[in-house]
Amino acid sequence: MINSVQLFNIGMVVFLAASVFYTIHAFSKSETAGKIATYLSLLGVGVQGVAFVVRGMEKARLNMVSDWLAFYKYAPFTNMYESLMLFGWSIVIIYLIFEKKYKNKIFGMFVLPLAVISEASTQILGFNPEAQPLVPALQSNWLLFHVVTTFIGYAGFAVSAGVAFAYFAKREDTNRTDWAVVFLTTVFTVFFIIYSAYRTNLLMFLAISVVVAGLFTLFLMWLNKSKYSKYLPPIETLEDIMYQSAAVGFVFLTIGIILGAVWAKYAWGGYWSWDPKETWSLITWLVYSAYLHARYIKGLSGKPLAYFTIIGFLCVIFTYYGVNLILPGLHSYAQ
Repeated sequence: MINSVQLFNIGMVVFLAASVFYTIHAFSKSETAGKIATYLSLLGVGVQGVAFVVRGMEKARLNMVSDWLAFYKYAPFTNMYESLMLFGWSIVIIYLIFEKKYKNKIFGMFVLPLAVISEASTQILGFNPEAQPLVPALQSNWLLFHVVTTFIGYAGFAVSAGVAFAYFAKREDTNRTDWAVVFLTTVFTVFFIIYSAYRTNLLMFLAISVVVAGLFTLFLMWLNKSKYSKYLPPIETLEDIMYQSAAVGFVFLTIGIILGAVWAKYAWGGYWSWDPKETWSLITWLVYSAYLHARYIKGLSGKPLAYFTIIGFLCVIFTYYGVNLILPGLHSYAQ
């Protein structure tokens, strides 16, 4: 019988194929390629949705529970492998919603790779893919709601960041400073994720990060100067998607923080303990609060909006990877 790891891997390969077809669509304007990309994305979402159910059933059996309907009580989001799969899966779902709303598939070329990278990093960083029994502290119905809402929030922020990169590729006045920001952001993200997992070979991982960031930045620079940039959505549309996806992320992160506080009260007797995860979640929440205020009340637009989007996503990366892998605390079990 096929297991959850096999289903996750199948879904990841399907998302990778979807990324390829989104790229083909972006450069060829082939409607067929665009439709295949969307269908593959939907297929991947379905396959990994089944994988989460199967994973929950596997964890229920490991906890000596025979009732398969109890899978939801053993939510498969309790370690880095499972949460990275949830992160990638959620990114694709939110992207598909915006694709349908704006009827534009071009920015899938920028967003789907984020999902693939998230899920592929489980292999690169060596996280254990096997299902593990759920520790007593996590055996709560609150777990499902807290983790899912939080990661939908993270996924919304990831979509916003992916669109921000497309935004720089679209603008005609993107300059060296903008490309430097893109390059340094990518270096930080890649290096931090890899180094936080292994915490060795600092210079080697830094060199890898520089190469990856350099290639990505050169690709965006080429796209910016090529005839293909005209196929990207208009500047105003990209700004709107950036804002709306960040707003979706903010709403779900807020719900996730509230549910986590209620769960903490139930489990440990207090709503807030200033655990590193809680602290950085609050910092991320404040950054995006300022972001939405600046956009909605002050009318922030243009490059500053894209910069703000990237800064917010860097906070998400540290909240997720940094706290789980570097800072000890009540959430350290999520490794």
